[in-house]
Amino acid sequence: MRAMHYLWHGLLILLLALATSGARADEPPPVAIGFYMPLIRDVPRRDVEVTLRFWVEELTKSVNLTYRPVRLYDDMNELKRDMLAGEINFVVASAMAVAQHFSNAELAGGFSGVKATPENLLLVVRRAAGIRTLADLARKRVLVLDQDELSEIYLKTLLMKASLSPNSLAAIKTEKRSNSLVLQLFFNQGDAALINRSAFEIARTMNPQIGERLEVLEAYTFEARSSGTGLFSARVSPEHRDFITQAALKIGTTVRGRQLLDIYQADAMVKTEVSDLNPYRELLETYLKLADKAGNSRP
Repeated sequence: MRAMHYLWHGLLILLLALATSGARADEPPPVAIGFYMPLIRDVPRRDVEVTLRFWVEELTKSVNLTYRPVRLYDDMNELKRDMLAGEINFVVASAMAVAQHFSNAELAGGFSGVKATPENLLLVVRRAAGIRTLADLARKRVLVLDQDELSEIYLKTLLMKASLSPNSLAAIKTEKRSNSLVLQLFFNQGDAALINRSAFEIARTMNPQIGERLEVLEAYTFEARSSGTGLFSARVSPEHRDFITQAALKIGTTVRGRQLLDIYQADAMVKTEVSDLNPYRELLETYLKLADKAGNSRP
């Protein structure tokens, strides 16, 4: 659900907000949205394409903006290529993927739906595994989210801080969904896992035994407001960015908009800034310094 949360908020909320906004002073360029497909974990690609086309056609009937077809990407290099070429001008992707592929100068603030609870990345362990420090991860089974740039970089960074490497672990297992990480850890299919805080809290609320068997090592939490982001290309003028963003921020003032936020488990629509990527850029810098020191290859 976390992946679909970003997908729908980047597109549906934008379109719905614009449909309820007032007139603008001049004509913005077509809104051209690019979505990074690894965010979408719960819905087949074909279903996503059909659903997006339906919503675009339905919601743009009363909108005075023009749109290019939404583009779905499996490769961030291709997404960046099209952003630089002007084929798209708004990107929805994981914050780490954006930080890895774009400079600050290529981006500008946008908007995104967020939850009230920050979506920190937690290091969760089985209490019976005896893991208290990073060094204790040696010869343990670690679970991470599949195709998640943040989990990959953060795990390698944590290991290097303890003078360990992926080869020091018994195994690294991947799962498609965050809730699967919780369940695999709970049923002793792993000893530690990097899990999104929201997914872990939901699972712990539904099954109190999870809190009894699993423990969060808070000292190793990666703190972030949201794991996904929505940002404009810097080529979009400040006036047009502001117009679209202000319209999007009004989504919670309408009944239909509030329902949409509730359905996709968002508590608010907020502005995003390029500076929101700073924690990810700092993590990348730390990772690269440790990798150079250890003589490891870079991602």
